[in-house]
Amino acid sequence: MRRVLAIILITLMVIPAVSAGTIDGSAKFLSGASKNSDRVAQISLSLMALVSARKDVSWNVSADINYLVNELLADQNPDGGWGYYLNEPSNVLDTAYAVLALQRAYPVMDIFESMKVRASIDRGVSYLLSAKGKNGWGYVPGSPVSCYPTVMALWALGEYGYRYNGATLRDAFAYIDNVTTCEISPYEFLALKVLAYHSAGYNFGEKTVNELKRLLLDNGSNLTVKERAMLTYALVAIAPMDLDVAKALRVLENSSKTDNDLVYWMNEPKFMSSTEMISSTAFALMALSKPVKVVAPKPVKNPYEMPCDSLVRMQNYGGGWGLRMGQPSNEKATYYALLALEKCNPLNETVEKALGWVEKAYLHDAESLENGGGMSVDYFYALETLLHFGLLNETQREKAVQLIKNSQLEYGLWGLQGLGPQPYYTALAIKALRDLGVPANDSLIVKAKDWLLSISNGGWGTYVSTPQFSYMLKPDVLTTITVLEALDGISTPEELEPHIKWLVEQRVGEGWSFWREYYVWEKNESYPGTPSVELTVRATDLLLKYGYNYTNQTLEFVMNARDSGLIRGKPIETAFTILYLSRFQYVPPVSLYDIRNALNGELFEVIAPTMGGSTLEEIIGTLNSTFTGGFVRANSTGIGEGYYIVIAPYGAYDVRKYNPYLRFYIGNGSVTVGNTTVPINESVVLVPGKTANGVVLFVFYSRNTEDIAREVFTTGFIRYIGGNAMILTREDGTVRLITVG
Repeated sequence: MRRVLAIILITLMVIPAVSAGTIDGSAKFLSGASKNSDRVAQISLSLMALVSARKDVSWNVSADINYLVNELLADQNPDGGWGYYLNEPSNVLDTAYAVLALQRAYPVMDIFESMKVRASIDRGVSYLLSAKGKNGWGYVPGSPVSCYPTVMALWALGEYGYRYNGATLRDAFAYIDNVTTCEISPYEFLALKVLAYHSAGYNFGEKTVNELKRLLLDNGSNLTVKERAMLTYALVAIAPMDLDVAKALRVLENSSKTDNDLVYWMNEPKFMSSTEMISSTAFALMALSKPVKVVAPKPVKNPYEMPCDSLVRMQNYGGGWGLRMGQPSNEKATYYALLALEKCNPLNETVEKALGWVEKAYLHDAESLENGGGMSVDYFYALETLLHFGLLNETQREKAVQLIKNSQLEYGLWGLQGLGPQPYYTALAIKALRDLGVPANDSLIVKAKDWLLSISNGGWGTYVSTPQFSYMLKPDVLTTITVLEALDGISTPEELEPHIKWLVEQRVGEGWSFWREYYVWEKNESYPGTPSVELTVRATDLLLKYGYNYTNQTLEFVMNARDSGLIRGKPIETAFTILYLSRFQYVPPVSLYDIRNALNGELFEVIAPTMGGSTLEEIIGTLNSTFTGGFVRANSTGIGEGYYIVIAPYGAYDVRKYNPYLRFYIGNGSVTVGNTTVPINESVVLVPGKTANGVVLFVFYSRNTEDIAREVFTTGFIRYIGGNAMILTREDGTVRLITVG
């Protein structure tokens, strides 16, 4: 019969090194130790721990798991039970351990092995049920009911599927509820009782969770190492991760011992006492590996993905684009489509075909202008296209200037026959002349500017001019934007201020429409306009020059327009979507799991602009002692291309730049992360971000929550971060954790 404690360290010294990490080291310890033990409980606990940690170790433990499973299968007795040692008569306690272990291993076995494991589990459960007395279990069938075998049988049967309030187990749970003394220590019994109830479907309240936290975090608690390991495992089984749970895990980890690359737990040896190394280490490894789960990243669509393919598909056979898909080619639609395609790396054939169409359209539009047709939208955009692509020589440019000047209705004014000079056409003429090289102080342009500023003090629209009177119809956003674009660099900000304010006031919903409100005479009601991508992008760009920043709101609107189908079949809307999204650099998706993985191995700069120096040094010291990466204080508050931890007040950094996937909004004394809103002054938020060559962890806090931000690091909580973001919020004196995503 093997006696593991006498030879365990000698045996493990010949096992190849895997990792010096706590989870790797303890898994390696159990892998070797369990193979040199013939005690069923030790083999079972080792198997449970290796299954729990299989995704967290740096090597494949499948062979170790299979070995221990086969050990248990081979030594199951004909009656379905297991003995204290292999090949000894069955007893309830060791059968419960073996059933628990095989149930944990069953989901990770291949299909053929799992059939044998399932049959073995069923036989073990049958043994336990047949061994049950009136209100619990003794060590062997027919013996007096005892605390330890009863609570272990309840744990095993609970994981098998029996419920705490079902007829089969109800009396046994009542028995352990009334136990006053147990053959194991009170703390070990408490841990097993919690695990038994939890496995049988009982939901614990705060009282039990707080009692476990008190025992584990009370410096006066005289817990053995095994008791601490068991109680910590019970705590992480029933409580969500928070700062207190992280503290308990850190205390447990600090109570481990190391021997080269082996990590293990043991009680301090006392005379005639067992150190119980394997069971202590197994419970500790299950506790430490339970919160650490690697989650495979989900494929995420690029939020700035441009609908280039859609735009190409809308090109007409002749080369241009229509105002809507399938409609005749139009100069304005083709102009913006070509500008957008420059962001999409299109085929030369697509562009050349379009430019060929524009050149023909330009000749037709110029002829119309020359024959007295007046300044037109078609001519303007055909001209702008050829100018943009450098397809007009000097002679052609001079001819274009003369054509535009000759198309005036009055000196310095352009418009429509019958209605007279119009702000829209005058603005197009000014813009075209300036793009052709006519200086801003040209008398023709000055005359046009003065007239535009004289006819309105708040936006422009269709203008009616007769010998008897003149007046402006309802101003519209398209005309106003076009005029403001034409006057940019010609008029002063003071001259344009009332029109800029008028444009700001026209914003409806998330953007701008032709009119803010439409009046329907038939219904005698007004309805809000529907924002368009074109007008919203043009308004956003224009207003930004005058101190109004709608960049983020417009970005959200444009992405929603793309994804909702609002732009489908509309070349101009699609083109403006591409033009706007092309300004934003694609940032790959990132989660807190990515941050956690990078903490082991990468060099991080720590930025904390408002945190005290001693606190920051404590945080950096903790990080360097916790992870295998490196952590140094940053020389500046700027974020570069590498790896960073940023601990800063809310609003100090723009999250969207580093993580466009996560909804993050600050306003009205609260912060919204994803779909969760919490008060700023009671919360700390952990947000992951991506830099060009690394990652960044943002830890945002308020003046009232700097202590929580500090404890994110000093308690060891940082080791267990996960999800798309995390929120730590103080409620009724305790800190609650919310994981986003």
